[in-house]
Amino acid sequence: MSTLLHLTTLNPLQRYRQARSVLTNTTRASNPAWYQDALSLDLQLHIRHDGENITAFFHKRSNAEWSKGPEIKDATLRDPETIRSFATDLISQSRSIGASSLGVILYIADEFATSELKPELDSPASLEELRATAYTKPSAILEDSSAMTDDHSWRVIPYPAQGSGVIGTTASISRQYDAFLSTLRETGENENFPVITHALSAPLVSLMALPHLVDLTPGKPFVAALHYPCFTALFFFNEHADLLLMRSLQHRHSHRSLNLRNALSTTDASLELIDPDMHVIELDPNPTTSMHEELSNAFPTSKVSTVTITGENDMPAWCVEPRIAASQTPGEQGANSLTFSILSSEKWALQDFLPTPVETAELYPNRSEMKLIRNLAHARLGLFAAAALIIVWLSFGIVEIVRHEEWAFDGKQTNLIKTRLEKLDAERKKIEHWDNLLEDRSKAWVTMELLSSLFPERCGVIVKGFTHTIRPEVSSAKARIGLIKEWKITGLHRDEAIDRLNTINTQEGIIKHFTEISRVTGNPAFNPIGGNRSIAVNVRTQENNRYKPAINEEIIDTDDSSYPYAFDLTITQRFEASDPISISASKLP
Repeated sequence: MSTLLHLTTLNPLQRYRQARSVLTNTTRASNPAWYQDALSLDLQLHIRHDGENITAFFHKRSNAEWSKGPEIKDATLRDPETIRSFATDLISQSRSIGASSLGVILYIADEFATSELKPELDSPASLEELRATAYTKPSAILEDSSAMTDDHSWRVIPYPAQGSGVIGTTASISRQYDAFLSTLRETGENENFPVITHALSAPLVSLMALPHLVDLTPGKPFVAALHYPCFTALFFFNEHADLLLMRSLQHRHSHRSLNLRNALSTTDASLELIDPDMHVIELDPNPTTSMHEELSNAFPTSKVSTVTITGENDMPAWCVEPRIAASQTPGEQGANSLTFSILSSEKWALQDFLPTPVETAELYPNRSEMKLIRNLAHARLGLFAAAALIIVWLSFGIVEIVRHEEWAFDGKQTNLIKTRLEKLDAERKKIEHWDNLLEDRSKAWVTMELLSSLFPERCGVIVKGFTHTIRPEVSSAKARIGLIKEWKITGLHRDEAIDRLNTINTQEGIIKHFTEISRVTGNPAFNPIGGNRSIAVNVRTQENNRYKPAINEEIIDTDDSSYPYAFDLTITQRFEASDPISISASKLP
């Protein structure tokens, strides 16, 4: 693949062509490992360099298997040609065991330094912003304005403990291994094989697992001294196991720091730590035995312990960082400590000190862009295929059309067909005319259902007369004629029927009855809100001249003289000419 150019130098069309070239010539669209973290890949190579020893182990994440890695010398990390040859061999070895990617995790254990943040940035809410700025512009957050930001890499580490005085500090390492990691990545690009790198600070990784490595005393402040060949990293914690401060003491060609006792005394005093426990963690292949004795004599009121770590899978005891980073769990003890919780969950201890430069990463489309470009390529192929199918389909369609009898149609038959259509249209209009006139607009059984709904059995009413008429509405020269349907009911009623008659005599009451009849019978003519129609009701009540008072036991429902009142009820339903069931007034076609 040709050399890629930065996007800022390309126009949109050139950007697309370059992205298409990446899609065609690399596996970035099909292999998700290009966009994953090194610790997330299945095959990993863990390299630890402490200034005196270089150890390497392969880790198979799918089955948690560890195996001895390749022999690495100091020249392998520094000489360009040796690095390139080493990277090629690594890729070949990875492919031979069926891996589709390789994560290379470098643990830098030969240097560790800290630098303070600017005091004006001391705000817990700005931690995430400071974390991002440390990657892009560290000079903006460092108190030391003379720091050489081009030669070192800084990462923010928070101090969650109350009383620490500041929100955090920065850990820094030099860029001496930048060429090694960049060459691995470039070789992977050339071989079209994802080689993802991750540079970790060994003391920070070990810090994440302190609750697992050390037997902490609840409610007691403590100091952890991580002893490496080139330096000793000191971490100070309060009684809640939250980080207050971290320091680095360089050995300066000695096997241990000569001012360890003084550094511990002054820092304990400044942090107001009273008799803190002191835990020495030996991460040096050649540990010293005098440190425990020196600290015990200097701090007789503090509990001093030297932590013994057990090796696993042919991995030396002092090479503990790969196992910690691969598991990424701080252990059960100290789970209530905010420090150990965020170091692992928010990955403060697993920050990459030597990531891929931004200008290099921007040369390649990101994962979503690669998916979009691939989908566009598939869509283009699909469009071409669809166009070809449409052309074939049209060709067959044309052939099929030519084969039809209609293709040989004689234009002279047009008048004959037109005449037949006119006759059929006239016949259709006749049928529609008679269908409209003969439409059933009033059913007797539905009308009786209305009467039954108005006056159910034993409701205090006796019906004496019931007539139903339907007549067209007088209209002049209109295409359709409206209808007027009228129901007249006469009868007698007792006192208990007064409320029923009053309800029927209201617009809401009569509409409710008509709506129920329409629902029960399915007759649309009784639907008061269908079409263009209206309902009017009138109830007149008077005394029954034949009424004779009697006791309840002697009252007979069929006896007219037992009803004190007489009534007549008139219901008028009007259908306008625009209503669907109105009558067509046009003449027969």
